[in-house]
Amino acid sequence: MLVRFVAVAVIGVSLLEVGLYVAGNLVHHLPVGMVHCALLTVPLVVGIAMLARSRAVAEWLSEKLDE
Repeated sequence: MLVRFVAVAVIGVSLLEVGLYVAGNLVHHLPVGMVHCALLTVPLVVGIAMLARSRAVAEWLSEKLDE
């Protein structure tokens, strides 16, 4: 459950960062950099992957903590 919460939090923060970046550029009449947007979406992809593989991540983490 904790792994899913962390994954959703990472996804939410990533969406917030991208939204604030785009909104800030639109307010200041600056072009939106696609490379910057792509870099800001890396945590989004990691969060989605973590959410999809949450059971495997939880088992891996449990094994690492048991050692």
